Amino acid sequence: MTLPAEGGLADSKLRSRFYTSPATLALLAGVPVLVALWALFSPDLVLSHEMTWDFLYNLSGAWHLQHGHVAHVDFHEPVGQLNFVLTLLGFALVGPTPFAFLVGAAIVATAVFASASLAAMRRLPVLPAALFVVFTSLLVLMPANVGDKPNAYSFAMSYNRYGWSLLSILVLILFVPPRDRDAGGGIDVANAGLLLVALFYLKITYFAAGLAFVSLAILICPHIRARLPAWLAVSGLIVANAVSPWNYPYLLDILHAAAAGAVRNSLTFHLNNFFANAEGYAPYAAGFVGAVWMWARGLAPPRAPLAIAGILAIGAFVLSQNHQSHGLPVGIVIAFVLYDQIRERFGPVAPVLPMLMVFPLFAIGASALSLAGYHARAGREELLQVVDRTQLKGLAVPAERRGLLAAFADGRFGPELLNRSRASPPRFELSPAEYVETIVEAATLLGDGRHCHGGIVVLDQVNPFPFMLGWPPAHGDNLWSGPGAPVQPADEIFAEAAHVLVPKFSTYGAWTEQARFEYGPYLSENFRIHEETQSWVVLSRGGAVTPRPGLAGRTSCDIDRPSRVAVPPF
Repeated sequence: MTLPAEGGLADSKLRSRFYTSPATLALLAGVPVLVALWALFSPDLVLSHEMTWDFLYNLSGAWHLQHGHVAHVDFHEPVGQLNFVLTLLGFALVGPTPFAFLVGAAIVATAVFASASLAAMRRLPVLPAALFVVFTSLLVLMPANVGDKPNAYSFAMSYNRYGWSLLSILVLILFVPPRDRDAGGGIDVANAGLLLVALFYLKITYFAAGLAFVSLAILICPHIRARLPAWLAVSGLIVANAVSPWNYPYLLDILHAAAAGAVRNSLTFHLNNFFANAEGYAPYAAGFVGAVWMWARGLAPPRAPLAIAGILAIGAFVLSQNHQSHGLPVGIVIAFVLYDQIRERFGPVAPVLPMLMVFPLFAIGASALSLAGYHARAGREELLQVVDRTQLKGLAVPAERRGLLAAFADGRFGPELLNRSRASPPRFELSPAEYVETIVEAATLLGDGRHCHGGIVVLDQVNPFPFMLGWPPAHGDNLWSGPGAPVQPADEIFAEAAHVLVPKFSTYGAWTEQARFEYGPYLSENFRIHEETQSWVVLSRGGAVTPRPGLAGRTSCDIDRPSRVAVPPF
């Protein structure tokens, strides 16, 4: 059988007959996205069921930018600053509250809607195009991590949802040719270029995957090679920007994180994750086998199976470097690659075409279920524990009191839990409610009027207190401290610290123990005041605290820096 031309039914004139009206696409895709935005914004609370500290990490990063700090210079973090710039825009629009993060998510969803619409309307009939736009937009807005259950409400690691969505749009542009190949090619190049720039400033692994996809498309896709000079020029400019001097601090943070073990290179770990969720990847494998069969029978060009193999291989690379055990949203684009090939060969009435749209429909269903459940849960305030003070006001977590903190309060565990060795940290985890309880407790202490508004350092994964209290953040610390985070020199981290908080119940005990070991001598030498609460050991420099009853509203520090002052063990 003769191999169809890179046209077949796909000849430019024939393909352009199936024109997608921008107005119709905007209506069909816009209504579900507007409903999703309403579900997210209409509650008076911001709900977090899991990894609440990761949500505060985002707010803390934006708070650094609010005070004029430069990402990767004044604070260190291997994830790109676009994550925090979005929340900073939210601060400008609604003030420094948890709702600012939702504003940032809405900005991303708007940009994704526009980018996905430009890509899909040139390639797909109106209904598949609408499904693609809704899929990418709701992936951004979904209040749960990729790979988690839809009701595991969390705004942690939002850059992964954003990255998967942008990568999916890029893959559609690269591997599904436009219906009219003689017009609008510049739009695709510009669209893809903006996606790559955004991916670079989101997370480097998504940027690397995007460049790999572009390289593969140049090799196998005629519609990309037809405008090869433009693609090479844009790609070259983007790579030049990535390695330019103004990005050296960002690249250095990435290298330091890689040297500290942030790269997940255990083959056994990845194989176990893969086979634990093998049934979830089976449809993608079936898509690849189907494309190979079509190529072998002369029903599709070789670029179809090669594109699908590339999507799976490069997508698996991104997944391997994420803190998620499964989930491959970019794999949904395989359905659109097959849809395009079958429609070219057999026409738009081929009965298999509606079946392929089941895959994006299921992905949309998961996002919609998550948004609907979030909206319903956030409206039941009687089941929630709500923060009603500090700039964290409006954050809600499930009302519960279990785990280590409750056990300690009930006297079921002794103080020896606080003295576990570095080699065997406690194997307990705070619930979101317990975590919020501990940080509100510390914020209440620091805001009691005795403590000056100086720098705060926390020996835990995240430092939410400058944001919570509205105090200026200190320079030099890691925004996220934990697995894969480099240990910064004590002279840099504590140079502006008036107060150091050591959690008795850490969100990651191994890091807290390591920090106590690394920084203990420095703290004993430079901090003279020692206070304890149920959940915290608080160290302050001399002059950073006034005796009780204190001076309410104290705002400045007159810090003594003694050469050596003993601090009681903590």
